[in-house]
Amino acid sequence: MKRINKNDFGYIPDENFGYIPDEFVPEDVAEFNALTGKYDPTGQPAIVSWDSLESYVRKQAETMDAVRAAGWLVLWWIIARFCKIPLWESNQGNLGSCAGWSAANGYMQTVLYQMMLGAFRFVRINPLAMWVRTKNWSMSGGQSMSKVLTGGNQFGNYPAQLVGEYSTQLTRDTMNKIESATDAATLHQFGACRLQGKDMVQRIILCLRAAMVVCIGNSVRVSGSRIDENNMRVAVLGGSWAHATVIDGYVVVNGTVYLHWTNSHGDRYKGADRFDTPESGCWMTVNTLEQFCGGKYVDVFCIYRAEAPVDTERKDFSPATFNG
Repeated sequence: MKRINKNDFGYIPDENFGYIPDEFVPEDVAEFNALTGKYDPTGQPAIVSWDSLESYVRKQAETMDAVRAAGWLVLWWIIARFCKIPLWESNQGNLGSCAGWSAANGYMQTVLYQMMLGAFRFVRINPLAMWVRTKNWSMSGGQSMSKVLTGGNQFGNYPAQLVGEYSTQLTRDTMNKIESATDAATLHQFGACRLQGKDMVQRIILCLRAAMVVCIGNSVRVSGSRIDENNMRVAVLGGSWAHATVIDGYVVVNGTVYLHWTNSHGDRYKGADRFDTPESGCWMTVNTLEQFCGGKYVDVFCIYRAEAPVDTERKDFSPATFNG
């Protein structure tokens, strides 16, 4: 891995050095961009451009707005609880695997949203496996968003039932399990789209309205949370770090748009709010999101499609499809 000189780009705390900005590793960006628009004949979901994706996102956002207007909550943890799927603990521990967690969380949340529309079966993913594979088995240093999302598209994600639960230790047994699960991982690939440009924040919001999860690596820290006047647990920003996280939910309360954010540092945001959100995350207003994306660097990708096995026992739904 390329050695990063932290003085090249401002202050990056060692303790949170789990994400490397794309501009430090242009070869990762080139690898990601080289996949744009290409579909594998076996059906691998593609990396797509915003120009090719935008019309579908807008159509899907209108569909989800209608679902919300009918009184339904389009939130991944509500879907999980309705389907009796246990929520997973989003905690990377002392390993700098936040980009892997971002991709794994985004994949699992995307599958849950697709379960609203079709007969997909939920499979729990181990965030370590694909992340460490993209690093040639290295457990040190961080990872760029381009590299880990390319890995999610090419390799896929590894089911915990095959490779074991997440751990901050990589054993020979775990490596053997990861290598033997290569074919299974390809059943859990995803498609992605880079959300760049001057309208990046509005593109993020549009994707969230459409129930599409957004992975973000940036330099602005969430230092805590508080309960606001709408009984929403909202993020408080302060300080800087290099960290990858996920933005994964959209609601409107009393005319205010709230966007849900999921961390990978455990249950740090305790306290009930009106939507009983998981304690590994909290909400952001649009203004907070603009500040969150306003640091020295930011890399943002939408996961627009997740591959997941069809649950043939669900006869009352058809599989969700996406012609990105």
